[in-house]
Amino acid sequence: MTPAGAKLSKKSFMIVNIVTDVESKKKNDLLNQLLSKVEEEEETTWSQQFITACMLHPTKNDDGEIVDFAPIDGALHFICIGWKIFFSLVPPPHYAHGWGCFFASLGMIGIVTAIVEKFATLFGCILGVPPPITAITFVALGTSLPDTLASM
Repeated sequence: MTPAGAKLSKKSFMIVNIVTDVESKKKNDLLNQLLSKVEEEEETTWSQQFITACMLHPTKNDDGEIVDFAPIDGALHFICIGWKIFFSLVPPPHYAHGWGCFFASLGMIGIVTAIVEKFATLFGCILGVPPPITAITFVALGTSLPDTLASM
């Protein structure tokens, strides 16, 4: 049964125009560069992790142009360099099939949580805030707010 208004004929042809989206191609090239960089970095050593933690270098933006770091980037780098070096103690992901990195990362999260708890307790003590209120406000806010901002 043929639908109403449709005719079958022996001659049929169609013209197809293929148009390349320049923006999509540029993004695809950047993603391929990022993927190749990640694959190259897969075999990093522990010493390379410490060197990378101490380095501050220019980055590429979405258009692939090299952007030099701003003064605020340099200031934040030197403020946080202790944490960067501390977290460089985590083994590279390819060691022990990733298990060393996994368990060391969990340990680091526990250490940072203990540090946040101690600072929140001291801060609450200085302000005269009871420990349950300190836990609800400072610790919960301090652990949830970064996740919220990262999700945005």
